[in-house]
Amino acid sequence: MAKRGMLELPKRRLELYDALGEEIGKTPLVEYNGEIHGGNRLWIKREADNPFGSHYDRVFLALFRYREDKGDIEPGQSVLETTSGMAGISFAVIGKRLGYNCIVMLPEGEHLDRRARAIEEQGAMLIRTPAPEYIAGFTEKRIMDAMEKYRAFFMNHSQHKGANNEVTLKALEGIAAETMGEIGVDCFIPSIGNGSSALGPGRMFKIHGSTRIIGFETVQAAVAYDQMYPGVYETRFGIKPGTLSSHDLPGTSYQRQDKVGPDFPHIRSAVEGKIIDEVVLVSNRNIDEEYSALTGRNDTEGLVHWDKVDMNGQEDLGNTTRTGVAVAHYVAERDGLRGKDLLVIGYNKLELDKL
Repeated sequence: MAKRGMLELPKRRLELYDALGEEIGKTPLVEYNGEIHGGNRLWIKREADNPFGSHYDRVFLALFRYREDKGDIEPGQSVLETTSGMAGISFAVIGKRLGYNCIVMLPEGEHLDRRARAIEEQGAMLIRTPAPEYIAGFTEKRIMDAMEKYRAFFMNHSQHKGANNEVTLKALEGIAAETMGEIGVDCFIPSIGNGSSALGPGRMFKIHGSTRIIGFETVQAAVAYDQMYPGVYETRFGIKPGTLSSHDLPGTSYQRQDKVGPDFPHIRSAVEGKIIDEVVLVSNRNIDEEYSALTGRNDTEGLVHWDKVDMNGQEDLGNTTRTGVAVAHYVAERDGLRGKDLLVIGYNKLELDKL
């Protein structure tokens, strides 16, 4: 037996983890083919090419191994995770390969139905939470009730209880390490999401270089934006953050005015630790229409729009990546950048988003 962490895992178990480790990571870094203002170059780290579809493959390989090493879980046990989709797919596939019974808490909503089907195809059980609440529906009570009912261990890859999950963050540092092995990164443009894909790679970029980090969120979410610029959102848009309905850009955060739902410790740490230098809010036509109907104003029309971008050869990538590309175009022109290397993450394939 080989010694790992607190327990000694059988050799065959370690070989299984090592085999999965050979499949995950080392994803392609490709250059965007379209023209970028100022002769800048835009790079896409194609995490969608991980075997199970996203950067969360890295996370759950590390997290299952960590929990198993600690003796928190063992094959045959039920395990629970909360997600807006892609994390649930990686969790379900890797958990199945490792011999676990996976339970996934996922919001209702047509824009997540493709991801729901992909999760169920792996034999995982779904618990759907109310669509209007989006991920704010992952209340502590719902999680505790599910844990008790199914005798499940909550893996908790990103949120709740107010603390960072260092296993998640260290796994995602691999994105930055692999990228820095190929290029220098002047500007990293991640989706804020639950904060992990900004904080994990971002802190490594900050340690090893002078990378500027510009995160993006939907105007409906504005979790990091509200933390970085207190009171600005309401002045700018005439409503409080969380007033607009939950969005259809899976993988990005959401808050409600009543503050019920998950904490986002990775977002808070990225903001307070000055990992994120700026937050750009984004919109699309549907958001513009809802905002205008609610307020009689058109302020969101001036935001970056993710439904107005040409992917130039990377059309297979999903809407969150498209948003990153749109923000990269915006930042390069707005700031007059010249000859810089900008990086976005290719989070997942478009086939798993609602078109």
